[in-house]
Order: sequence, then structure tokens, then C-alpha cells
Amino acid sequence: MQCFFIPMKKNIELILILMLSCCPAGRAQQVWEGGKEKLEQVKEKGEKKISRLKQWKQHIAEWGLDPDFNHALSLSGRLNTNGWSTGLCYLHQKSPGNKVLWQLHFSEIRHEKEAKQEQTRDLYPGLGKRTAYIFGKINNAYTLQLAYGREQMLFPALLDGNLSVSLRYSGGPALALLKPYYLNLIYVDYVPEPQAHIQTERYSSGNSDHFLQPGFIRGRGKWSKGLGEIRYCPGLLAELAFVIEPEKPKAFVKAIVIGGNAAFYTSRIEIMAERKAYPYQAAFFVGLTLGKRWR
Repeated sequence: MQCFFIPMKKNIELILILMLSCCPAGRAQQVWEGGKEKLEQVKEKGEKKISRLKQWKQHIAEWGLDPDFNHALSLSGRLNTNGWSTGLCYLHQKSPGNKVLWQLHFSEIRHEKEAKQEQTRDLYPGLGKRTAYIFGKINNAYTLQLAYGREQMLFPALLDGNLSVSLRYSGGPALALLKPYYLNLIYVDYVPEPQAHIQTERYSSGNSDHFLQPGFIRGRGKWSKGLGEIRYCPGLLAELAFVIEPEKPKAFVKAIVIGGNAAFYTSRIEIMAERKAYPYQAAFFVGLTLGKRWR
């Protein structure tokens, strides 16, 4: 039996001829034209997507890379869920919408149980003025944070071109400073006769019966007391935030920063007596940034 082998291309042509021969002439023309139309539609959609992508890149370039402003230095103030902070931020623009940043922040960490109070009854009026104090506080906690990171523009123009949103991420070393919290404590000597006097002391296991007893507290000691006894705890910081600028970049910097950070230290951050302390701190924040741009 003899076999005939037809090349693949010939097979496809033969199948198409047979299919079209089975259809009326008008129907065959519609098939061919329909295929061309679909091909043109797909091609047109692809070109539109490429065009939109190019327009978006150009839009980011126009917003994110102004030839007049490649550097920026700003001062920021923040309200944190565990205190407050202030700092400096330097930005260097490398490419459209992509910036390198350095920031330095100084913060105060406050415990959630902190509450100021003052004696309502003055049993010893001759001991001087009463002052407000935080009951149970043993240390003032501060942090110094240096971070390096990036700022990437996400949306260059929202709300009719009057708003832009960028993502900022950074990390680096952190240093916690624990300054002892001093109180003016009342001590009474009963020999030879009852006589009260004031002693300014920090918390210790030996004076806990006075330090943690409101009746023996006259008030808070001077803030400068304990500066020579600061304990330092090194650590690491990570931060993530959204930067909202209300207008296209100009020489004057103004932006709202919303985000959160977390820091891990080599020892526990003890703020309140008889409260469990942890070697890490985390907080959310909202802040305002003001500064200047230049080339």
C-alpha cells in the first residue's frame, strides 16, 4: 500500500479551502474579515495600554523629578501613640519619583498608664509647694533614631492634580536613653519629736514603700536631676510611612506623614514600677513636615 505525505503547510491550506468551500461566498468573506477585525481590536487595545503606561511614566517624571529641586531638607514634628518626636529629614532625588533619604529623630516614649496627679490634702504645709507628678514612674524614656531609606512615589496627582502620595521606608540604628525619675518624698522623724523633711530620690527596692505611696509624695523633682545617671540601650529601627503632599513640588516643602515604626533594644525599656517592661517599642504616628528644596 502506497502512502502519500503532504507537508504541514499544505495540510493547513487544504483544510481552509475545504472549510470555505462548504460556506457561501458571503459567509467566507465574513470569516476572513471578522478575524482581521479581532486582530485589529487586540492590536489597538495593546497600543492603548502601552500609551497609557508611557503617559503614566511621563506624569511621574514631571511630578517626581523637577530639574530645579534635587535636594530637600525639612523639619518634622510628630504625635505618636506612645509620645511625641521631632527630627530632620534630608532627601536626594535620584530618578523620577525615587528619592534617597536620611532622617534623624528624637522622641519621648510614654507608658500607657502614665497619669499626672497631685496631693489634694496638705498635711505638711511647711514643706513648700506641691507639684504634679506621675505616680509609679521610675524612668523618663527617650530615643535617638538615625535611619536611611527610600521614598517612592505611588500616585503623582490625585484630586485634580492637587495631591500626591509616596511610600517611605527606612531603617537604621536606634538608641534609648533612660533617665531616672526623681520624686520629692516626705520622711518623718519621731525622735525627739515628730518632724517632717523632704528627700529627693529615685526609685529603688529600699524606698518603694515611700515611692509608691501617694501620702509620702510631695511632688516631682527637677527634670535636670538624674542627667548624670542616664542608662543607654542600643537597638535597631524599622519604619514605614505614607507621605502626602498637597501640591506639586515647589521650593517650600510641606507634607503630612502617616505611618508606624518599631525598634528593638538590647535591654528592657523600664518606665513604670510594677509594670512589665519589654526590649522593644512600636507606635503609629502622624506628623507635619516643613522645609526647603534646592538643586
